[in-house]
Amino acid sequence: MSYDPIVEQYIKAIKPNVRVTHCKAGDILEPLTSTIEVTEKEECDKPFIEVSRKGESRNIFVYKGVPMINEFWPFLNALVRVSNNLVHLEDKEKEMASQLAGNVKLFVTPDCTKCPIAAELLYQVAILNDKVNLEIIDSSVYDDLANKFRVMSVPKIIVNDKTEVPGGFPPDIILKMILKATQK
Repeated sequence: MSYDPIVEQYIKAIKPNVRVTHCKAGDILEPLTSTIEVTEKEECDKPFIEVSRKGESRNIFVYKGVPMINEFWPFLNALVRVSNNLVHLEDKEKEMASQLAGNVKLFVTPDCTKCPIAAELLYQVAILNDKVNLEIIDSSVYDDLANKFRVMSVPKIIVNDKTEVPGGFPPDIILKMILKATQK
């Protein structure tokens, strides 16, 4: 089964105001080059994708690895959301998300079934709040970071490089835990 028709629908929904810089992720981004600006960095050790809006210096998020399998669809959703400035959070969740600040790392693996839910939430938080620096990290590719932050299971969220938050909870619980961690 080919996912090309589904990917084409996503591409139609992505406005050309998105800029992507990547290293070693060209194959997955190639279909998007007709719609968005894609730039490749030549020298890097591991794959990554930086996503921003044209005319803005801030990366809305960085995906460390290449989004595949279960992480591919949330990644495409995030591109649609970034380009259209769409956030579908409840008012209570938007309020909590707007109070966050700092670095948020979400560790995932391509075959994790709960990771896409956490990713969808955190992509929206980063779109809504420019004080949040979001990194989605494939722990199977960035095993050095996974070891540094003692990632034994995913999804796992690390806030400001010190507080661990399990990522398998409902969005409002995750946001409450992250908010508490950022207020320390």
